[in-house]
Amino acid sequence: MAQPFKKDLSHTTWDEVFARQMTRAGLMSAWIEALGLKPGDHVLDVGSGPGFVSLALADLVGPDGMVYAVDRSRDALAYLERLQNERKISQIQRMAADVGTLQPDDLHAGSALVTMVLHHADDPLAVLRTVHRLLPARARAVVAEFHPQGPCEHGAPREHRLAPEQVRAWCEAAGFKVLDERRQSPEHYMLVIERAD
Repeated sequence: MAQPFKKDLSHTTWDEVFARQMTRAGLMSAWIEALGLKPGDHVLDVGSGPGFVSLALADLVGPDGMVYAVDRSRDALAYLERLQNERKISQIQRMAADVGTLQPDDLHAGSALVTMVLHHADDPLAVLRTVHRLLPARARAVVAEFHPQGPCEHGAPREHRLAPEQVRAWCEAAGFKVLDERRQSPEHYMLVIERAD
C-alpha cells in the first residue's frame, strides 16, 4: 500500500525518487533549450534530489562546465555522489543546504532549473527570491511543476499541486520576468523566467 505523500519525501526511497525523475526525461530538452545550455556553462539545479537531472546536465555542460546540485537531504546527495563516482563525473558540485541559505559567493551559475521542487517547499517565494539573488542580471531559469488540472496519474497528488498563475505571481514577486509559460504534458507545465535586472 502506498504511503501518504509527504513534502520531505520521507514516504519513499531515493531509488524510487530517481526512477520518477527518469520518467520526466522527455521534458528536459525543452528546459535545456529554454536556458540555451552549452558545453562549459555553469547551471544551478535546485532541489536536485538523487540527481537524474544533474547527471544529464553534467553530460551536457561537459568537463569545462559545472552543475551545482543543491538539496536539503544529505542522503539524496550521497546517492548522487555514488552515481558520480560510478560514472566518473567530476563536474557536479553537491551542496547540502536549504537553497535559502546559499550565498552568491558559494556558486557562479549562469542559469537555474527549479523543476518539480516548489510543491515540496515550505516557502516557494523564498526559494525563488534566493534563485534571483544567486543569478546574474538577465540570467534565465526554468520553473516546472505538476499541473493541478492534470490526471494525477504521476507526481504529486492534486492537493499538493501549484496553479500556474500562483507560480507566475511568485516568480514576478521574486523579481523575475516571465518569458514563456507552456503545458508540457497533461501532468506538467513550465515557465521560462529571466532575472529582470
